[in-house]
Amino acid sequence: MSADELSRLSLEDNMVTTRAAAARARTAPAVQESASGSPPSPSPTQHSQSASPTSAVLESTSGIKYDVGNLGADARRHAKEGFGANGIKMKYCRALDEDANQYLFFLDDEIRVAMGGRHGAPRCTCGANDKGIACKHIFWMLDQLASTASQKIREQTLEIAPDGALIQNREPASIIKNATLERVAENLDWEVHDGPVPDDEDIEEEVAAMLSVFEPTEALPVEFRAPGGAFLSERSRKYREFRDLITSLFTEQPSKNLGLFNKLQSIIDPDFQTHVFFEKINNRIVHTFKALDEYIAHGSTAPSEAYDVPTCARKLKYLVQAIDDYYEQQEQNGFDMGDISRRAAAALVTILKGVVDRNQDAYAGITWDGVPPEDETESNLFVNLIGAPVHDGDEDEEGLFVLDVLKKLPIEGILRSHWELLSATRAGLKPQWTPQRFLESFREIVGEGETLGRKRAGTGSEGTTPSPKRPAQRSE
Repeated sequence: MSADELSRLSLEDNMVTTRAAAARARTAPAVQESASGSPPSPSPTQHSQSASPTSAVLESTSGIKYDVGNLGADARRHAKEGFGANGIKMKYCRALDEDANQYLFFLDDEIRVAMGGRHGAPRCTCGANDKGIACKHIFWMLDQLASTASQKIREQTLEIAPDGALIQNREPASIIKNATLERVAENLDWEVHDGPVPDDEDIEEEVAAMLSVFEPTEALPVEFRAPGGAFLSERSRKYREFRDLITSLFTEQPSKNLGLFNKLQSIIDPDFQTHVFFEKINNRIVHTFKALDEYIAHGSTAPSEAYDVPTCARKLKYLVQAIDDYYEQQEQNGFDMGDISRRAAAALVTILKGVVDRNQDAYAGITWDGVPPEDETESNLFVNLIGAPVHDGDEDEEGLFVLDVLKKLPIEGILRSHWELLSATRAGLKPQWTPQRFLESFREIVGEGETLGRKRAGTGSEGTTPSPKRPAQRSE
């Protein structure tokens, strides 16, 4: 193949399509240089090329050879440094304006390389990219792009411009645009960041949310973000120090390492965070009711953590509010709410069923010394949370325990997934003990779900109408 034929080849048309192939392409000996007076042993493909008497060839760490005969001494030195630079690392890259073919690459040491758009040649912030000569970072970028080309291209001796504007008569930005930045990044194991750059506060909140899944005391995200108190365990204090260290990796540098940030997000993804959040919520629900039972059995001298009725009620209200806040936050973030809704409904219905089952004087049969409280709100969990008398003017002050949050969720999904628990709960809501407003709201939720279920069941195939069925049960 002649040099003219080679120059008409498009690098992006021959780009390797797998990350593994790109990695193999980048594995080669260290950079080598040869002049026309002492050329390296030519390969068969090199025999087919006509080299000028003054040509010089550099071989990069990716194994690709470059004709640097038209480069001056400074440009050749920069090229040798760039082609042999194993220490240059890419943080992340992004398209500034895909229509205008503009790309920005963020390297270690606060280095940025811009390609395309208004830049006739790539520009670098390192300070060595002046006087029409590319710096080592630009030459490194060119070699990275070339390393993703097909083996047929990589076996040739490629021509490069002194300012980095051309590689084998192709503009680097044009190669990226035609191959797509995502495909180039995938082959080179680079991170692409789309959208706006998050500010420090957003990063701090996201890092705290991600790392909270491993918090040693099972803290919820909002608790983990809060300043630690004086009674934190040593493990919790150390873990918060670790959180602050990780956060500083993304916030203390002028150009945030969004590549590493994106990788962290891909590992601790939203689905995993949701799974852990509701696992913690469900564990706390079990623990809260168990702590009430411990207090009923042993009083304040219980051998394990124990809650009296008011404390248990306060803990359950906190969990309901935590579920509500989490649901709204994920909805604002634009996440798929299907799994979140199912998990939230399961937790809320479990709490409600546990309270309805405890519509009794908790201390009626105690065997330990103590004076039972006279106020029913202090001795009956149901009365405290659901059945307390409503005074004039206070009807809308508290809201309806659990139901106000439950009504925000998809009704049909709640009924279909939790029918057994809802049926048992409905049976336990005795009209003589349950405020009318609470009963009506509960019946509205269940009734609306049943209506939707009947409408769905009534639409059969081939014009048939199946017999009415209770919505399918499914345990969480």
